[in-house]
Amino acid sequence: MEFNIYVGSIFHQRVLGKKHQFKYKFFSGYFNDVYSFQDKKFFSTKFSKIFSLDFDDHGTKETIKAIKIFIDKNQIDSKNLKLDLLKKPNSIFVEAFNPVCFWYLKKQGNVLAFIADVTNTFGERQIYFIDNGGREINSEIFYKAIKKMYVSPFAKKSGIYKFKISDQPNQTVIKEFNDDEVLEINTALNGSIHKFRGLKKSYFYFRIIISTLLVVARIHLHALFIWRKGNQAYSHNGNGYAKSNYKKLD
Repeated sequence: MEFNIYVGSIFHQRVLGKKHQFKYKFFSGYFNDVYSFQDKKFFSTKFSKIFSLDFDDHGTKETIKAIKIFIDKNQIDSKNLKLDLLKKPNSIFVEAFNPVCFWYLKKQGNVLAFIADVTNTFGERQIYFIDNGGREINSEIFYKAIKKMYVSPFAKKSGIYKFKISDQPNQTVIKEFNDDEVLEINTALNGSIHKFRGLKKSYFYFRIIISTLLVVARIHLHALFIWRKGNQAYSHNGNGYAKSNYKKLD
């Protein structure tokens, strides 16, 4: 496993109801080749004196389970398969909260599957698995997924996501629609992957830690802004899943 640093920006825009948008610089870890498909285990959880990853949570287990089903269904040879991960790691200062992290299943440099692992502030978790029937994902088109979980108090639990994924350069576009397929939210993550050394590495380690500390504060701050603008709020009602028989992953 190789630990690199992702440097980019995230843009979020609410287009239904009272409009609201923001853009932040985004700093995260990008982990190349985290899983051995031959040994069926992760390579490592501790990769520096400052940062670590937890691969024992149920969301990660569900991701690996879904990938194995995908491989078997499409009769894909696991030789030369790689699994990359874009995720803020835990540090010695704070346990990271990732509203979403992204997994990329690759073969010979091509992305065969993309998994968005989403966690809301209630600790509920859901994965969204995007693939192209075993073929390389086309970076020019959107792929549809049914929304299954409450994420924002200003959107219902159900709806539709559309993902457009590009690995080179690294760009992820997410469009969120309501049940009537009316566009509610645009989100775009753009960035590049770096291997820094020396003082630059220390600087970007610091930026990752600060960015991690700000995640929850920013979520609540913008929720306040959206509420003050008069957008309709929807209750969590003690269960964030779109169907009552949906099980919590974590």
